[in-house]
Amino acid sequence: MPSVKPRVNPKNRMEEPFDKVLRRFKKECEKKGIVQECRDRKYHEKPNDTRNQKNQELKRRKKLNKKKSLLEQHRRVRGVR
Repeated sequence: MPSVKPRVNPKNRMEEPFDKVLRRFKKECEKKGIVQECRDRKYHEKPNDTRNQKNQELKRRKKLNKKKSLLEQHRRVRGVR
């Protein structure tokens, strides 16, 4: 767990408000990926299922990239005329 201590303002020696400390703590947890890891571990997922999800994601990305490249080629051809 990330440790977040309240900052002290040197001018008036007051501590940082609790809501700001909490916000910084949440950001640190997000950066470290703690929240996402807890959500992932909430339910057990078979290794085969995770592989299938990755493969499906790759297929989808390839399909989208192919579609984008065809659209760009079409735009270039139309722009030349």
